Amino acid sequence: MKKKLFYYLSLITSLVLLSVSIFFNFTYSPFNADNVKANIAAFSSETYGGRLSGSNGNLLVGEIIRKNFEDNKLVPLNESFKESFKTLCPITNNSSPYLKIFSGEDVVETLKYGVDYKEDMINFRINNLSFSKEDKVNIYTNSIEVITSEGNCLFYVSPNNDFSFRSSFISDFAYDMMVLINTNTYNKILDSVRSGLTVSVNLPFTTCEKELVNIVGVLKGSSSELPPLVLTAHYDHLGVDGLKNTYYGALDNASGTAFLLELQKTLSSYGKPKRDIIFVALNAEEFGLLGSKSFAENNLDKLKEAEVINFDMIGSKGYPLTLMLGSSYKDKDSELLKSVEKIAKKNNVDTKVVYEDSSDHASFNNLGIDSLSFCHSDMSKIHTPNDKVEFISTDAIDSAYSVIEDKINKSAYGTLTVFFHGKSSLFTFAILFGFLLSSPFITYIKRKKVS
Repeated sequence: MKKKLFYYLSLITSLVLLSVSIFFNFTYSPFNADNVKANIAAFSSETYGGRLSGSNGNLLVGEIIRKNFEDNKLVPLNESFKESFKTLCPITNNSSPYLKIFSGEDVVETLKYGVDYKEDMINFRINNLSFSKEDKVNIYTNSIEVITSEGNCLFYVSPNNDFSFRSSFISDFAYDMMVLINTNTYNKILDSVRSGLTVSVNLPFTTCEKELVNIVGVLKGSSSELPPLVLTAHYDHLGVDGLKNTYYGALDNASGTAFLLELQKTLSSYGKPKRDIIFVALNAEEFGLLGSKSFAENNLDKLKEAEVINFDMIGSKGYPLTLMLGSSYKDKDSELLKSVEKIAKKNNVDTKVVYEDSSDHASFNNLGIDSLSFCHSDMSKIHTPNDKVEFISTDAIDSAYSVIEDKINKSAYGTLTVFFHGKSSLFTFAILFGFLLSSPFITYIKRKKVS
C-alpha cells in the first residue's frame, strides 16, 4: 500500500513539475535577434528623421518605447515612465547658408554649400559671422580660428575633404560656431584675409531650449532591499543636416535601443527576478551624455551599489565585444567588469576593455556607480548618413546576447527560475514522467515472462 502511495505521489509530482515547466517555456518570449534588427530598421528609417533630441522623430520613438514598457507590464520608477530635463537643442532657422567673400559691398566669390564648406553641428551659439584682417585671425596647419566682437568660430579642414561626418552637439563648447571646410576653401579664406577682403558665413541652424525625456520602466523584483540591475541605451541620434541628408544612426544607437526593447520583452515574460531590473532609454547622449547625467543624479539614492550595463552600438560582425568603462574607473576595481569578462570567456566571445567617456556608462562611473557599456566598436560609418540597417549582423547581436543573458541570470534570477524556463527542465520532467507512467507496465511484462 505504501509503495503504491509513493508511486502515485511521485507520478503526480512529476506531472505537476512537467506542467509547470511547459507553462514557463510556452509563456516565455525568447530573445530574437531578427526582432532586434526589425526594430533597428524601424527606428533608423526616414520616418523618425535621425531622432535628433528635441525633434518630432525623437519624441515619437520615445513614445514607442514608453508604450512597449507599459504593454509589457513594467512600472515607472518614479511618478511617470517619462523623466524630463531641459537643455539647448539645435534647430533649423530657415535661413540660406552661405560663405561669401566681399570687397566692400561687392561679392567677389560665393562658395558652394556642401562642396566647399558645411556646418559642424557641435555648436550654434551664433550662426553668422563676418571677419577680416581687422579681427583676430589665428592660422593653424588645418584650421583657422576667428575671434570677433560678435563671437568666435573655428574653420577646420575635414579629413579627406569629406563632409559626411556630423559631430555631436555640445552647447557649452568653447567655440560659438564651427565650420567644416576643404583645403581649397582654407586657402581662399587665408588669401582673402591677407588681401584685406571680408569673409562672411551663415549657417541654417540656431539653438532653442527644449524639454527632453528619458523613458524609465521597472521590472519589479521580489526584494526591494537588493540593489537594482540597470540596463540602459540611448535612443537619440543626429537628425538631418542642412543638405537634407538623414543621419539614420542604425548602429549608433537604434541597435542598442532595439536590443534593450527585446530584452525587456523577454524578461517581462520570465519569472520574477530577485532584484528590480530598471530599463532606461536615455536621451541626449549625442549632446554630451546629458540624459544619463540627469537620470543618474536625480536617482542616485536608488542606484546605490547598482550594476549598470549600457548598450551602445550592438551588431557589427567581425568586431570584439568592447567593454567600455569611464576614465574615472581606470584605476578602480570593477566587480561588474570581472563578472562579464568571465562570462564572455566561458561563451567564447572575444572582448576588449577600454576606458573612455564616450558613452552613457561614464555618467554613472563619475558618481561612483559600477557601470560599463557593451559595444561593437565599428567606427567606419558612425555619424555619417551611411550608418544603415543593412550593415547590422544578427550573429553579432546573438553574440552580445549570449553574454548579457548569463549575466542577467547570475545577477537577478535564482537557479530554479532559470532551470524551469530552460528546455532541459522539459526534457528532464518528460523523461521522469514517462518513466514513472510506464514502470507498472514494464513490471507487469517482466512478471509475465517469469511466469
